Amino acid sequence: MAAEGRTPSALAPKNVADGVWQLPLRGVNAYALETAQGTVLVDAGNRGDGERILAMLRVVGLAPPGRILLTHADMDHAGGVRAILQVTTGEVHASRLQADVLAGHGRPPALRRFGRLLTGRIACEPDLEEGARVAGLLVVATPGHTAGHVALLREDDRVVFAGDALAVRGAKVRILGAPLTEDFAQACASLRRLAQLQPNLVLPGHGDPLPAPAHALEAALRICESRR
Repeated sequence: MAAEGRTPSALAPKNVADGVWQLPLRGVNAYALETAQGTVLVDAGNRGDGERILAMLRVVGLAPPGRILLTHADMDHAGGVRAILQVTTGEVHASRLQADVLAGHGRPPALRRFGRLLTGRIACEPDLEEGARVAGLLVVATPGHTAGHVALLREDDRVVFAGDALAVRGAKVRILGAPLTEDFAQACASLRRLAQLQPNLVLPGHGDPLPAPAHALEAALRICESRR
């Protein structure tokens, strides 16, 4: 762990849009938004990443998050939540299905039941449902990677926080393979839904931010069609 107020250069926070910081963690991204109501965090990395996230926020002068929005409950997106909640009374939000998983009530596939052991049980506001607006972001249902997966759209500049609805590698968009994606057909439909949003910037859970993503999304959709 780096000294307080410092992070290794490979894990340094990056300003990727107005008031938006990419927080690169160990193979996964979280994102922090600076808003009039305080810091909003989208996803929280793995277990052990909570302290890293808080350190990165200090680097850019942001307070601990008042709200944590989870695209889904996987251990590499929700694992850092409990550590963050030790220093903030912030609320955690997820879709109803994923909130059930995090509360220990859902019945996810075996791989994700194991992941829940690492995240621990987390109480969430189950309000990230299609069409809702939470912390200034529009919720977009994007099931496929998991049931109840959501993406988040900042409408004024068309920035999409995609979670694991897609991944980016070398400026190419792809859908994560089985068994990580539970329903490939649903994931393709969700990818089309994201393309229909006409985003200016896609911020993936895995990979680099992708500006002007229209052509990359179209190419990924052609691959989906070829596998039908």
